[in-house]
Amino acid sequence: MAPKINLVAPVARAPVSVIENRRHFRLRVFPVYWHLLSLDAPGVAVLWAWSFTRAIHAPQSWRALSVLGVGTWLLYIADRLLDSRAGSGLLDMRERHLFHARHRRAFLVAGLIVLVPLGCLILIMPAAARLDDACLFGAVLLYFAAVHVPLPPTLKRLRFPGELAVAIIFACAAAIPAWSVSTTAHADLVWMVALFALLCWTNCAAIHRWEAAELPRRWSFVSTLALIVAALAVTLMTAARAHPYVFLLLGATAASALLLFALDRDFTRAHRSDSSEETLSPLALRILADASLLTPLLLLLPWHTHKHP
Repeated sequence: MAPKINLVAPVARAPVSVIENRRHFRLRVFPVYWHLLSLDAPGVAVLWAWSFTRAIHAPQSWRALSVLGVGTWLLYIADRLLDSRAGSGLLDMRERHLFHARHRRAFLVAGLIVLVPLGCLILIMPAAARLDDACLFGAVLLYFAAVHVPLPPTLKRLRFPGELAVAIIFACAAAIPAWSVSTTAHADLVWMVALFALLCWTNCAAIHRWEAAELPRRWSFVSTLALIVAALAVTLMTAARAHPYVFLLLGATAASALLLFALDRDFTRAHRSDSSEETLSPLALRILADASLLTPLLLLLPWHTHKHP
């Protein structure tokens, strides 16, 4: 019998210096660990959830936002720990998987610790938000089963595109705090969340493309999707001039889409040219892709806007 190969052992010993001392990587330590500690997705989710609630002039629920942030963090570390488990392909792992494998025990302990306050928050959060979260959690479990559970070849061919599934789930999760506290602005919220889902799809598709070891085409689906999102956001801005916060949020959406477009075009140019110029590493691109979704921070600036009745 052939001896079993434990892929977690060499991964767990992988030094962090491999991540931090790359020749083509010039970002500081904070953005790196913002990504490696899986704090990027929760931060983006909470920021957009807060923005949606503010855009429809609904009261902010710190309980719903806290559940969203902590729950998103737990799901992301669970996904990355499952990706880096024994038997996973070492060549398919990225820095985030290596980091989670190296600190597997610490992540497990931290996850168990935050489960207690998360459970308390779920019990005291609004009932409507709790029901919405429960339905969405069911969709997340289906996604985890489709990704991490071996499926017969017939079912694999029927699998929903992973990047689109993640985008829809993520956008719906960010919408729950606003959706659950408002009963009159659901129609307005639907199209804003749908546009955000398209933006998330662009983000996920871009990351998948940049991390794939294949020669990029001159014009990609990512660039096309980014321009579509930006065009839709700018078009909708013309109809939202009377709603300052909606107008700003649409502007932030367009800015995020254009940033992703610029990153994708730079990636294509760098990998199709024969120049010796330094290019961004996949890790740097991943961090910048998630950072491009932080444009709703513009809503925190002291804009002088008229209060919407």
